[in-house]
Amino acid sequence: MVHRSAIGAAVMLILLLLPPDSWPKRLAPKPVPPVVSNGVKYEAAGNGRDEYVVASHANNGQEMWRVHVSHNRIKPWLETDVQEIYINKLELRGDLLWVEDEGSRCYQVDLKAKKVRKAQCQ
Repeated sequence: MVHRSAIGAAVMLILLLLPPDSWPKRLAPKPVPPVVSNGVKYEAAGNGRDEYVVASHANNGQEMWRVHVSHNRIKPWLETDVQEIYINKLELRGDLLWVEDEGSRCYQVDLKAKKVRKAQCQ
């Protein structure tokens, strides 16, 4: 039977042989808890470049609508994954859904008009 330490050493050796630019530079974004109000679930979605708020029926998950919240321009001469910015907070305030991203930028989503505007973080 192979010892765990030998397996661990083999894994470390393989990782060291990979080129450094193939190693991920950031951790996966933390999940953002959805906000549920009046039978509608609002969730953050996106890929770090384009971020959205998605509204779906709370009971069956069927998407009702989505709005584009932000676009993050990726500089091709820099590592992609360190430039990605994800939504990290959703908060319902009346008819507005406040959205904050990892870059400390804030937005308001008007839930009735389905419009987004930049806002001062509070």
